[in-house]
Amino acid sequence: MTRDEQKAATRLRILQSALNTFAERGFEGAGIRQIASDAGVKHGLVGYYFKDKDGLWKAAVEFLFERLHEKMQMSPHESELPAHERSKIWLRRYVRYCAQHPAHARIMVQESIRDSGRLRWAVRKFIKPDHELLKQSFERLVADGIALDIPYHSYIYMFTAAAQSPFLLAAEVRQAHGINVTDEAFIEAHADAVHAVFFSHWHPV
Repeated sequence: MTRDEQKAATRLRILQSALNTFAERGFEGAGIRQIASDAGVKHGLVGYYFKDKDGLWKAAVEFLFERLHEKMQMSPHESELPAHERSKIWLRRYVRYCAQHPAHARIMVQESIRDSGRLRWAVRKFIKPDHELLKQSFERLVADGIALDIPYHSYIYMFTAAAQSPFLLAAEVRQAHGINVTDEAFIEAHADAVHAVFFSHWHPV
């Protein structure tokens, strides 16, 4: 492994540790020393790569959204499919992302509760542009009769809540229903359920 590859790997370990810690404890409760320890690096390396805790949080969230965008990217073949097929692929991919990366929703919930400046930064940089882009797809689905014609802001938050909630509340689901939400069969069944709720009204002519 080259020196640049070692640096990239170290930076990635710190980011992954930071995501887990910020998701579990929030920004205020997260400690740089604990993040470094969990990443298996010296405390000073966090400052070397990210300057301070605010810089680390922003870098971690930027990494988080870049990963989301990468996971949700349609292939050229998928992009040519009919709209209802594309929406089904997108939905299943998003549910799987939520299952694999519950820290994403947990961090956003932490910051939204506090209505923090960090949230405003994330909204301006990632969330609002993403929502505006998705709105274009939503409006096309409404025009084609695939999505229900309801206010977009209601739709996007109902949809994301439906996709995220079992993974966001994994411990509650396990204790209340004895379900391991990381089980492959559950993830597939949940994707089917979300699709049924949002698209079962539509039938091709």
